[in-house]
Amino acid sequence: MKYRVIPAALLIASGAMAQDVRSLVLSDVRVVDIARGAVSAPVSVVISDGAIAAIGTLDDIAPGSAIHDAKGQFLIPGLWDSHVHLFTSADEPETAFRMAIVNGVTGLRDMGALWPIADQQALRDATESGATVGPRLILSGAWVDASPGSWPGMFLADTPTAAQQVVARIADEGWDAVKAYSMLDGATYAALAEAAHRAGLKLVGHVPERVTLSDALDAGQDGIEHFGRVTKACSPRERAMVDRVATALDADNPRDAMIAEMTGHNRIVLDTWDAALCGAVLARMARAGMHVSPTLVVAGFYTGRKAAPDSPRMRMLPQAVRDAWAGPDFRLDAMTDDLRAIADAAIALDHRTLALAHAAGVPILASTDASFANPQLFHGFSLLDELDLYVAAGLTPREALYTATVAPPRFFRLRDQDGSIAPGRRADLVLLDANPLEGLATLRDPAAVILRGVMLDRGALAEMRAADPG
Repeated sequence: MKYRVIPAALLIASGAMAQDVRSLVLSDVRVVDIARGAVSAPVSVVISDGAIAAIGTLDDIAPGSAIHDAKGQFLIPGLWDSHVHLFTSADEPETAFRMAIVNGVTGLRDMGALWPIADQQALRDATESGATVGPRLILSGAWVDASPGSWPGMFLADTPTAAQQVVARIADEGWDAVKAYSMLDGATYAALAEAAHRAGLKLVGHVPERVTLSDALDAGQDGIEHFGRVTKACSPRERAMVDRVATALDADNPRDAMIAEMTGHNRIVLDTWDAALCGAVLARMARAGMHVSPTLVVAGFYTGRKAAPDSPRMRMLPQAVRDAWAGPDFRLDAMTDDLRAIADAAIALDHRTLALAHAAGVPILASTDASFANPQLFHGFSLLDELDLYVAAGLTPREALYTATVAPPRFFRLRDQDGSIAPGRRADLVLLDANPLEGLATLRDPAAVILRGVMLDRGALAEMRAADPG
């Protein structure tokens, strides 16, 4: 596939890259330890060959290094969005990379793509080599569904044997995880989980609509996408709802029948949500280490929240995407009057349950579902919206930041990143004017973003915002 990206050479030639040297020193900078909630006294951070080499005083700096005076600014690890769809068109990565970078997002986990895996891997390798300027990529979009599939390009499995064969192919192709999807039956899902773990791959994705959250815990699912299934598990009628969906999926048009059946579930959950049951469910999730990617920001699309046409985030989108977003959408068409009437209450219950999940120790991965295919979900910008929603739900700024800096690289088992700023760690960093532990507003205007040791200052970021999106 021919894709458009941001060549490093082009940025260097245009002057957009503030530093492109083998050794960069940030002097007079305060290092934010998000795991501990601490801020250092002003120090110098030495970056060499894309990694942090040392942290100390100016006496530690080798002669000839490029020095950037941070003047007391605050340094944090780069942000991760742990659920995006980056590859829905040939030109999406170029726009997505720009939108991510200007918001301090230096890592993306893709959760389902239309590109062949070889093309995704080529782009990932180009960002790793420095040939392309872009966030680090985790390719977890090997989504597996029952026939006929919910989206184009899915792996399909309708039997346990087929699930085992699909996982073998996924492992052979070099994907980073196996993603379960909505229409899988229980036996096929269980086989998928067993095969994924036997292959050394995490099982992530949806909790299929024919299984309960307890079933997913029994299967050892490592991470689940979208928070609604957690809230649903706090209803004593979860099993009955799942059984009704299983019946619907036997229809001639299973996807539409499933959607029609599920339109009534929010009302049931609102009427039957049980705090004691919820506590037990969340405690079990925490013990199992089951991570959740909430994508709370998705709800805004269904309640009519839209960015202004002349807002910075809209101006960064290609006109074709803006035009598509202005048209009809099958998801909105499926909204019933009752769903609209209870939407605010359902969203509030998700937020309440999220706060309880966090308090119970359920690991959270900040995530958005951003994609050209998902109207009003913006690469980069929506991640900051998502973090604000976590704070509104009751997390502290530090706890919200943890979900986007510390939790993701640890869940992805990255050897050179763990959400800390320390020697030997990859130099994906964000420089901020204010202490983010005291409030997240400072994330909206980073002083600089550093990708594998290459620094883009505020001027370079402004150029990226102003670039013609096509």
